[in-house]
Amino acid sequence: MICIAPVRRWAVVGMVMVGLLVGGCGGKEDALGPTATLPQPTTTTDPYAIPAVIDEPYVNRVLAGLDQAVGDVVRIVVGSRTIPPEAIERLKAIYVGDALQLKVDGLQNDMFRGFSGYRAVPGNKTTTVTRIIEATPSCIFAEVHKDFSAVSTNSDPALSIQWVALRPLDQTRDPMGYNSTRWVFTYDGFRQDLSKPDNPCVEP
Repeated sequence: MICIAPVRRWAVVGMVMVGLLVGGCGGKEDALGPTATLPQPTTTTDPYAIPAVIDEPYVNRVLAGLDQAVGDVVRIVVGSRTIPPEAIERLKAIYVGDALQLKVDGLQNDMFRGFSGYRAVPGNKTTTVTRIIEATPSCIFAEVHKDFSAVSTNSDPALSIQWVALRPLDQTRDPMGYNSTRWVFTYDGFRQDLSKPDNPCVEP
């Protein structure tokens, strides 16, 4: 079974670019030459731009992106049976503080256990908001439901309710652009008694 320790667990939306070329041409050239085909402006949508109101659809979108980023790390580690420098650099772009160390410790523990209970090619865990506790441009704290069925063959349903806290990513931590969401976990997991943790968004 996957090793699950307190305050940790793990497991995209893409940008849409539309370009239209619109032009016309006559049956013959006029005195100024053939009619040119003019490209129309290209529009892009940033799915992670912070909205005026941070709601559940936005937080779920960010969490899906983070689940993909975490899944990429898990597949590297499980595939190589080690934790290479690239995996550490990717984790630094996803987690900060205690959450980072706990994630590294969890992967090491699972590696020592031979990744027992893991799928041969792990997918992404799925994290879905069940309740937003606090949401500002500087910090998000939410209760979530986690589904590990794509990662583990024997995940524990009792551990499906967890909590996450997110803060904006310091881009200097992610020079390779591993984390497209621009948010990082400062908390990701649960207490030993499975109770709600203190709000990490509240400054001491």
